[in-house]
Amino acid sequence: MLKDDLTKLARASASGIVTSKIASLAWGRDAHAASKRLAVLANRGWLRRMRRGTYQIVPLDAMSTTSSPYDDPWALAASEFAPCYVGGWSAAEYWGLTEQLFRDTFVVTAANVRSTQVTVGGLAFRLARVSPERAVGDARVWRRTIQVSCSSAERTIIDAANSPFWIGGVRHLVDVIVRYAERPSNDLDAFARLLASHIRGAGAKRLGFIAKQLVNDETDKRARETLAFITGATREHLALGVVKLDPGIRSRGHMNTAWGLWVNTEVMRRDHT
Repeated sequence: MLKDDLTKLARASASGIVTSKIASLAWGRDAHAASKRLAVLANRGWLRRMRRGTYQIVPLDAMSTTSSPYDDPWALAASEFAPCYVGGWSAAEYWGLTEQLFRDTFVVTAANVRSTQVTVGGLAFRLARVSPERAVGDARVWRRTIQVSCSSAERTIIDAANSPFWIGGVRHLVDVIVRYAERPSNDLDAFARLLASHIRGAGAKRLGFIAKQLVNDETDKRARETLAFITGATREHLALGVVKLDPGIRSRGHMNTAWGLWVNTEVMRRDHT
């Protein structure tokens, strides 16, 4: 009986993460009965409790149910915070747009979460809550045996222009844009489509202004063309009003009337090796 229950759970969850809802469907039981059975399996050492109502199926060769956390935060996020996608600084790391390391995995979610900082199974997550229609990534990547939704390189930059905190602030966004522009190839058609569907007026101002400033310091022809494309494409999405270049900085700085921005931080590229 126990072996059958575990087999059904494993078949129902490729990631190895199970909840009472998954267990209920796998076992054909109501949610209350499934929760009680999950607790029993956890007490017997077959499941590792990640947080209330969420468990990991323990590998047969695991030495201890508490010795190590679940080792893939992306797979855990896909199960724990659905509907969601991995974005922000975590997506930037994945696409090679930054060398900066962040402890937390950044997740954009429509789940009913109470805090923006959550630890599950020893892994730290930074959450950005959005509406369900926005909690959809435009790329899918394999994480062992499952596919996880995330933002593409282009969408990551656009998201960060809308909300600079998602990437760690405007100064970090500048570095990400430089890295993107200097890549051997980019999908600028996709960039334009994603701008049309996801950029907000304030984000268009930030992104266009930054790209415009960077063009003047770029020596690589391909990178200059990419930055010039971004500058021109964002002009179609500008909105009225004046916003801060970096909303995380209290001071307003000086006004740039051409872009409708309070320029309150420097746009300065740093050389990459």
